[in-house]
Amino acid sequence: MALVAVAIAAAAPICHAADNKTTARASWEAGIEAYNAKGYAEAVEAFETVVVSDYASAEVYYNLANAYFKLGQQSASSRPFAGGELGRAVLNYERALKLDPTLDDARYNLDIAKDYTNDTEAVPESFIVRLWRSMAGAMTTNGWAVLSIVMFGVALLSLVVYLLNGNVVVRKVAFFLALIVALVFVVTTALSLTQLRAAEVDNRAVVLASDTTPVHASPDSGSKIIREPSQGVTVEVERKQGQWSEVRFADGEKGWVRTTNIEII
Repeated sequence: MALVAVAIAAAAPICHAADNKTTARASWEAGIEAYNAKGYAEAVEAFETVVVSDYASAEVYYNLANAYFKLGQQSASSRPFAGGELGRAVLNYERALKLDPTLDDARYNLDIAKDYTNDTEAVPESFIVRLWRSMAGAMTTNGWAVLSIVMFGVALLSLVVYLLNGNVVVRKVAFFLALIVALVFVVTTALSLTQLRAAEVDNRAVVLASDTTPVHASPDSGSKIIREPSQGVTVEVERKQGQWSEVRFADGEKGWVRTTNIEII
């Protein structure tokens, strides 16, 4: 699991942001050094410091996830990930992909981490839905938006050429080009909106307990336990009631867990 070594640079929004930036940069470099020296506990601490310093990025979350995963494998306990490291690794891979869906290394490592969980198979989606989701995830929301603007400009320019040029052949080419580019504009705009909506309504959470977490039929510890997901299992939070959250699993089953046992991505 390779680290992504990138510079941490951002404008200082308030007067003490310069101190935060210095701390984040020093922690980032310390995390990289510790990880390369196989000091995974120190790497986790350093990358977590970058996050709390408000300089989190997809690369920071990715490196933090790698450090948690390696730390869990390095556990002194006879059982790997005994300290809940697997759940933290999955959580941070997901956060990295939420910020940058094109980060293929994070997606690959996430798949590896999930192999260690008892997560269920998702309800099968149609080929069209899977294809559309795959296309939307190929670029960020901003990337699709920029491409849409470019397509709109090309379509508008083609239309102007069609209206003003006297050459019949040129007019035909400009007309059909405008139609094709306009269609691409509609598709790219729709993909951008798909990514935007996915980010806005994302209520996924990850199970973080060091062992399995009991899922109850109702928000009551005395109610029937319907399943026991391991750390690292991803769920959708439907609603909250007191200290409980109703969650939905990939296979569609719902139940109630203690809110302290999960964390929103």
